[in-house]
Amino acid sequence: MFRTSIRNKLIAFLLAAVIVPLATSIAINYGYTKKTITQDKIEVTSTLLAQGKENIRHYMDTIHQATLSVYNDAKLNAIIETGSTDYLSDQETYRALMHMANVMPDIYQVYLYMEKAKKPFVMINALLKRVPEPGSPQPYQPDFGGAEVIVEPPHPSHDYGFAPTAYIAPATVMTMHRNIRRVPLTEGLGILSMDVNMQGLRAMAESLYDPGREQFYILDRSGAVIYGPDERLWGSRLTGGWASGLLARPEQAGSMFAKGEGFQGVQVYDTLETSYLSWTIVKRIPDEVLYKQARDLARINTFVLAAFSLLSIIVTVGVAILFTAPIKRLIGYIGAIQKGNMNVDIDIRRKDEFGLLAARFRSMMQHINNLIVKEYRLELANRTNQLKALQAQIHPHFLYNALQSIGTLALHMNAPHIYKLISALGKMMRYSMNTSETTVPLAKEIDHIRSYVELQRNRFDERLTLELEMDPATLHILVPKMTLQPLLENYFKHGFDAASETTGAIVVRSSFTEDGRIAISVADNGKGADPGQLDELRLLLRRAGNDLDAELDTANEGGIGLVNVLSRLKLTYGDTADMRIGTVKPHGFEVDILIPAERNEADDENHNRG
Repeated sequence: MFRTSIRNKLIAFLLAAVIVPLATSIAINYGYTKKTITQDKIEVTSTLLAQGKENIRHYMDTIHQATLSVYNDAKLNAIIETGSTDYLSDQETYRALMHMANVMPDIYQVYLYMEKAKKPFVMINALLKRVPEPGSPQPYQPDFGGAEVIVEPPHPSHDYGFAPTAYIAPATVMTMHRNIRRVPLTEGLGILSMDVNMQGLRAMAESLYDPGREQFYILDRSGAVIYGPDERLWGSRLTGGWASGLLARPEQAGSMFAKGEGFQGVQVYDTLETSYLSWTIVKRIPDEVLYKQARDLARINTFVLAAFSLLSIIVTVGVAILFTAPIKRLIGYIGAIQKGNMNVDIDIRRKDEFGLLAARFRSMMQHINNLIVKEYRLELANRTNQLKALQAQIHPHFLYNALQSIGTLALHMNAPHIYKLISALGKMMRYSMNTSETTVPLAKEIDHIRSYVELQRNRFDERLTLELEMDPATLHILVPKMTLQPLLENYFKHGFDAASETTGAIVVRSSFTEDGRIAISVADNGKGADPGQLDELRLLLRRAGNDLDAELDTANEGGIGLVNVLSRLKLTYGDTADMRIGTVKPHGFEVDILIPAERNEADDENHNRG
């Protein structure tokens, strides 16, 4: 229906003209918006992480400064170095630990172990826990790994070997441990551990992302989770997957797209490096959040597209029906005419182009009704007259010369040879005068030119040979009558030199071509033609093939031969027939004829039976 209906094509074209540009615009706009939003989101997130990183750095630096009190507080430092265990020393220790615990509200407890005194202390909720005598409990020993200060990832708060306090609930904390040494020596004097409640870090982290739609992580160098959206993962180590790939990146800050492990989107990260910690801050934004604005815009555009498409369908269908209805009516009239009703009443009363088309078609049919029989019969008569006129144009000059030769021979010889010549001439005359046949088998044409050459050989004292190289399968092919004899006559008119002692030679060949046509060539060893003459002849032949009526005029002016033959070939076969001319080395002329292979059915039957 689409290929045969202009209405459907018009509808499809008008819809495409509206929908394709809109759809393309939406697709381009969506892609551009998506890309722009992604870049803006990454830039904004990077800036936000940089600010958040500085806040976290300041927060951790405050804790770090609080642990330095063991060096900055001269009295506490003296007690640690000397290992004093008296009452006043305990009071000073209480004061110093209380000061540390009150540096910020998030400090849950402070643990101090003095190596000289072999005494541990814990300050929790303004309560100082200590032992009355050294050696009990065993001191808590974190793994510093050669560092002075380490930050232990979130974990349940330590009891540091002391009995738990009933009214103080345990908490999830991160701990900053400091290895206390004698300055400037490296002698170990003790350990200071400060447990920090996670509420402060949680508040800073949650200000940097949307917990309902995004993910936010703080990871240390080993992949341990300092903070994450799932509190159950705090302190655990993320091995493999996206975390290991992110931590392995050499850039200090940047972004990367990730897909897998239940997440697809972009990860923006920044690195917090200090002398005592190395954290990576990561914000993971899923695609549904990242591209929400782009999708909302795409939905609006899609709604607009749907509305315009519906309106376009209504308009285009109406326009298509309006424009194609008169065409369909006209097609109906043409169908009636095709069935033979040449007097159908074409009733399309419009003032636009369709009305003009209907009026012109009505006028054309009236004209056709008046001329069709006359023109058809005239064309048939014209073609018949053209063929008969061309066949009748064989110049009588040859017949006169032949009769003169035979008469001269009859005066000098009284032999059967004269009869042979007369017989040959009679065959030619019967063949040429028989107008009931317009096409004959190629074999008859060959017999005709044999008689013709026999008479010419007698005329020129036997200085003439005829060589036939015929494909036997071509001898039953139908060809226009009197096709070859004018080509041979052309040789005697223009190429044969009667004064020369050289024997004239004519070679006639026939064969099948690759495209299924018959190729017949007539070549001689005559004078030939120079390039200028060849060009003139080829131009004449092109005109003969294009305008048969003009070549009839040329033939009437006495120009027979090549033009005559080509004109009859074109009348018989149309454009499938062709003629080509050329020269023969070292001298001579050649004509090649190409015609379709049309067999004589009766001859084929006899040939097959034989």
